[in-house]
Amino acid sequence: MTPDRIAAIGAGAALVVFLLVFFFGRRRETAAGSAITIVVDGGYAPDLIVARRGVPLTLVFDRRDSSPCTDEVVLPEFRIRRFLPTGTKTAIAITPESEGEFSFSCGMSMLHGKIRVVR
Repeated sequence: MTPDRIAAIGAGAALVVFLLVFFFGRRRETAAGSAITIVVDGGYAPDLIVARRGVPLTLVFDRRDSSPCTDEVVLPEFRIRRFLPTGTKTAIAITPESEGEFSFSCGMSMLHGKIRVVR
């Protein structure tokens, strides 16, 4: 083998490794154990929160919408129902103890979001 072929094979292998790590490597997830702000304005943004099992998480609902539908948030699996005053931020602390997807919604069940709990 010539040096240019060895260099080409090495460069190709490095590119393959980079692409595998870039597309299939571990992804950064929403940091569990911290405060995650969810903007309430005609919906929830973000509407999917990824959390770690057993790690405390604080959801901060920032209500900007004044419609009656958004004046309450319900997290049924965590047995939480909380009033959200317009123009303020309301913190809700949870510690997910099991893996899976857990929904949250407005009091009228018209707006929806999910908390995905992973290991």
